[in-house]
Amino acid sequence: MEETLYIIGNGFDLHHGIPSKYSDFKSYLSKRDKSLLYALENLYDCKDIWGDFENNLLTISRETFIDFISPFFPSNEVDDDDFTYAELFFSQDHAGELVDNLTETLRKRFHQWVRTLNNPIENKKNMIVLENNALFLTFNYTDFIETAYNVLSNQICYLHGKVTDRTGSIILGHGESPENSLENWLKSNERKRKFQPRLKNRRNKYYNNSNPTYLAYFLEDESKGNWGSEAKYHAINFAVERIEHYYEQSFKNFGKVLESHKGFISSLNKIKKIIVIGHSLSKVDMPYFKEIIKVNENPENIDWEISYHSDWDLDRIKKFSEELNIISANVKSFRLSERLQP
Repeated sequence: MEETLYIIGNGFDLHHGIPSKYSDFKSYLSKRDKSLLYALENLYDCKDIWGDFENNLLTISRETFIDFISPFFPSNEVDDDDFTYAELFFSQDHAGELVDNLTETLRKRFHQWVRTLNNPIENKKNMIVLENNALFLTFNYTDFIETAYNVLSNQICYLHGKVTDRTGSIILGHGESPENSLENWLKSNERKRKFQPRLKNRRNKYYNNSNPTYLAYFLEDESKGNWGSEAKYHAINFAVERIEHYYEQSFKNFGKVLESHKGFISSLNKIKKIIVIGHSLSKVDMPYFKEIIKVNENPENIDWEISYHSDWDLDRIKKFSEELNIISANVKSFRLSERLQP
């Protein structure tokens, strides 16, 4: 029975000289898909999407989506002589294409990039001492733990997918459910003047709000909406459908991930030592750590050894331990340079 679990993060690959930072993915896109790169860097409400890439996938707001799509909404009534269904289909295609680009295409491009990362086996000087007969839970998509360290695949759980999986099937995303995301966004915007039913113009006259975002998300009675045209009504409702599809597709569903690996997770019930290498201990991954502790028969007796890169990491380790109620005496920190193979 294996008693040691290694939890592997991206710092493991970086330690071996692999250019696996999100900023490296940015460089890849600059050569392979500039339109996707433009969307990622201009549609999200954060200064630097690459700093915390997966969590930042949540920062694109529904209003931003609508504003980007609204110029393509049809302006004529369905029964107008000038109306063609091509107008409606064009706006729908634009909404669908945008969402597909930020979900399916993003995953495919990300997966293709992972496949370009080179095997570090030639760089022996950075090889780490690993215990025999241990189990490995890796958040990485690369399989260097197999190819460079000869760890058997049946000892490893690739939590979010593996480089050799079908293209685009790896798991990439933020940690907030679509329901919570929508609820939080509505609460933070519902009192804004631009999203009220009646607005006042410069002549102090009131008019029904025709803001597409208001019509899409804040209008309580559709029959009273200032839609402008029936075609625009259908275009906006289709846009909402596609926008919500984005939040569903960019959500890292922990429940489904854990269910797909329940056999491996349940086998951790007798683990006595957990060694964390190169993991950022970010909040988005806390549910996994909590589940590992939950299934263990004696979680209070687990010894934790966590690698750190800088002194700032020591503070994160402390906060991580407090959040998971890990006894401080059971936690040791170490630098990877202390555990290199001779």
